[in-house]
Amino acid sequence: MKKAPFPVGPVTLFIVAMLGLTSSPAIAQEDQCGSDAASIVQTAYPDGTKISDETYSVDGGTITLPADSIVDYASHKMVCRIWPANPQYRLVAVPLIYGRTGDATEGDLDLLVLDTETHAVIARTRLADRMSDDAVRIYRVAFDTAFYRLAPGRIAFGLRIVEEGSSRVNPFMLTTLWLFDMEGEDLRAILDNVVVDQRGGEWDGNCDGEFYATTRTLAMAPRIHNGHADIIVSTHAETSVSQQRDGQCTETLTDSPASTDHLIFDGTQYTVPEALTRGW
Repeated sequence: MKKAPFPVGPVTLFIVAMLGLTSSPAIAQEDQCGSDAASIVQTAYPDGTKISDETYSVDGGTITLPADSIVDYASHKMVCRIWPANPQYRLVAVPLIYGRTGDATEGDLDLLVLDTETHAVIARTRLADRMSDDAVRIYRVAFDTAFYRLAPGRIAFGLRIVEEGSSRVNPFMLTTLWLFDMEGEDLRAILDNVVVDQRGGEWDGNCDGEFYATTRTLAMAPRIHNGHADIIVSTHAETSVSQQRDGQCTETLTDSPASTDHLIFDGTQYTVPEALTRGW
């Protein structure tokens, strides 16, 4: 157990989480669609119809282009990233939104691997309902291009989806990771739905409250099963209790013992314990 060396509030864990979303170059969200965004959509969806300078109608849904001038974190806009491990390819996530009612959104997510220069589609897959949300809304979609080396000459890429609750006094944030393997024109999820960051709690809106934070990191192991390296998942958890004392809001942090899980490829995907996955 440790006390923060300065007065803080129970939102500290959430501030750290938000800063962490952009701290790693592997998941940095620079706009790498740029002026190519419209051309990418037209090439990938030749039957699509242009609605405006920023939107296209495709398969009964709407695709929204990213902003041209600044980094745009809007979750329902298209995201691009040059794949550092294979710079001849550009990774593109395309939210396909079918409708919005109140806090609820209905949509799929298309993942595309494109030729960086020509925008030709090399591989693609559609994640049904992956952009659907309600009170817990999708805040951000980002590629994770850390070197997930499955085998010599074979590297997977990741997709992270960040969700957040709407309550100020019961805040909630969840980041889930998928890993995708490309073989020829085949693009498939080999690691599904692993929670790599989860934070929540309850407070009085001023100071007093209790929070928790769980973070996970992945590392490729030297052992191999069914042609794919094992994955070591390390979990770190801490809780935070904040109280008003002598007119100041102080926070006490308690760390839980770290734990590890060993994920093995079963020939189709990595087997993941239920405790590591998103529970709904």
